Amino acid sequence: MAGWKAFVDPILSSIDPTLAAQENVKDEEIMTLGPRILTSSSDLAKSLQRLTALVTIHPHPSLTIRLLRPLLLPLWSISSWSSGSELIERKFCTPARKLLRMFLQLSSSTKPSSQKLAAQSIASDLENIVNNLLFDGRSINSSKYWKYAECSSGGIQILLLSDEDMKSQSETNLAAIDSAADDLITLIKDMPEMDSNVSRLFIELCKKWLAVSQQQHTPKVEIREAAQESHEDMEVRLIEARVMQKMMTSIPEKLVDNSNQVLELVCKILSDLDRDDDGKEETASIALSLLNLVLASPNFRDSPETGSSLEAITTSLSLIARRSTLDIATTAQNLLMLLQFRKHIDDSDPDQAVASTADQKAEDRKTYSLALSYLTSVESPPPVRVHGLELISGLVRDDCPIIDIPAIIVLFSSLLQDGDEYIYLRLIRSFIELSQKHPRAVMKDLVDRYVDANEDSELDRRLRFGEALLQVIQNSSSSFSGNTARTVCEGLLSIAGRRGHRLKAEKDQEKSNKLKRKKHQEAEDAWGGEVPQLGEEMTPENEILAQIVSGWESKRGSEDVRIRASALSIFGFAMEANIAGIGSTLVSAAVDLSIHILTLESEPEKGILRRAAILLIMSFVRALDAARSEGKKLAFGFVGQSLDDVQRILKYVEQTDNDGLVQQHAKDVIEGLQTWQMNSLLPLQTEQMEIEHLAGLSIKPIRGDSSSGSRPRIEEIE
Repeated sequence: MAGWKAFVDPILSSIDPTLAAQENVKDEEIMTLGPRILTSSSDLAKSLQRLTALVTIHPHPSLTIRLLRPLLLPLWSISSWSSGSELIERKFCTPARKLLRMFLQLSSSTKPSSQKLAAQSIASDLENIVNNLLFDGRSINSSKYWKYAECSSGGIQILLLSDEDMKSQSETNLAAIDSAADDLITLIKDMPEMDSNVSRLFIELCKKWLAVSQQQHTPKVEIREAAQESHEDMEVRLIEARVMQKMMTSIPEKLVDNSNQVLELVCKILSDLDRDDDGKEETASIALSLLNLVLASPNFRDSPETGSSLEAITTSLSLIARRSTLDIATTAQNLLMLLQFRKHIDDSDPDQAVASTADQKAEDRKTYSLALSYLTSVESPPPVRVHGLELISGLVRDDCPIIDIPAIIVLFSSLLQDGDEYIYLRLIRSFIELSQKHPRAVMKDLVDRYVDANEDSELDRRLRFGEALLQVIQNSSSSFSGNTARTVCEGLLSIAGRRGHRLKAEKDQEKSNKLKRKKHQEAEDAWGGEVPQLGEEMTPENEILAQIVSGWESKRGSEDVRIRASALSIFGFAMEANIAGIGSTLVSAAVDLSIHILTLESEPEKGILRRAAILLIMSFVRALDAARSEGKKLAFGFVGQSLDDVQRILKYVEQTDNDGLVQQHAKDVIEGLQTWQMNSLLPLQTEQMEIEHLAGLSIKPIRGDSSSGSRPRIEEIE
């Protein structure tokens, strides 16, 4: 798309030149001597900054993954750059590390339905990092390479190198391997959501290492390879071995997340040792270490999936323990005793059957904890917080029993103060999904926070609670009845009424007014008279607008006009959603309140409040008409003197109100009332009316039937 080409392609190509149009480099006619700068240090830092802003301003998880996946290795190379320079750490390493963590977090956790595929994807990403642990560039074509390098100013730049330059730099650096491996372990430690993926990565590395080890001890025809290819293979095996070693020493608790895979690997290694122990004792020693990690894990339990592997491992341990010539015989004997002890404990455990069926709950609990960590962490960027909301919503839709509903409601309510609109709108959708399962709890909490009796929230946050409450009522209209509807409507009427009083707001206003008067008096004393207005002169229209805006704020501790108008609007939508569930008392109180607002609060700043009051009356008329068309019998409505009074007041408002939109609304409501009044006089036509149903006639015409021989009679009726 045009937007991608205009904004994204320049950023990606400046970080990874391979992603740019390759013909610009391939068809280069002018040859340069030595390295050439493809991306300067300032451009690279600017691209990292813009990429961070792009994924943060539009925090959609899918967009973030699409942007960052092509830059997996470049981000790893920059984030693990070992220079010691404060400039490089601040402008290059920190932004790249933030983007890399964001990508791994989003890739390591998806909806529960696709958890397996997501785990395989992130495991392959980690394996890609391990295979390219010392990545600092890649080839553009057969003779051109680009590479990250430090510049004289202290930053990181991208250089274009030739094949000869790359050959002169291809040397194995053991110190660099150890440093990069330590950085990878640190990255894994700081991300607990990647435990299952780390275990899967470790198993894959063990399998590759085992396959290489078996090939080395298998007689075969020797084939000499090129020096460069042999060097690369040796470097990869060295990197994998160092990463495995550091994982076993630094994070052993993260390596046995899937005990079944570990046991299968151990079983295969020990069975190979039983058949031929020539040069395989070292491999078996590592396998016994893995077995010890599994058996020592407190969460490990024997299950039907691991039963066959444990039986084969027990047999192999018994054979190894009898061979005293092996150095691992004592270790095998100890593990055999530990395995028998664990088996005895599991057999005597009465909850073993229940524990074997709790795998899904464990996965749900892990997803739940991961989502909470995403939402509560201060360092979580917006895409990660949005992804945490999606994880919670997925568990709610699946009726997960581990969800703590009160805690989730409190968490969602606290997150509504987030300034990011995307997160705020996603939170409202999460409230809707939660209300479909638990409507009463959600509505009760929302209306309490909307009323804000303790005056803990600001106006903007209360309006957000009102928007969430409105969406919940519209999507859970069938549950909006009884005590829930009464509690919500009473709260809305208390906000919309004129008697709302907020003590804290009144005290704050008094302090603010005293401070303003004091400053104004000081300015007059310093000026020696009235302070002149140095700004532009206010036009009459601007003065009116300023008066209206200033009048919205609460005066003498009363409710803000905007929150009152919001409450009336929500009440109107609630009547249209389920007027029968609200009841006649509250509906009558709402209509009376609207009439009083139209007649008593005629100030210009109360225009938005009068608009909401008229629209509430319109919502009432619509609700009555909808109930009539659906065949619902309500015990209340507009009849007699009340209907005449409402029409009379609306006609007066239409002619005298100082707000044009209020006048137009009044005219529309009057027309709606007249239309509803006419429709209410007509009977409901549920089916097509026949001639015998006409008023004043008592006839039953004889239908012609071709099967009967009689002819229809024709009668003359006056």
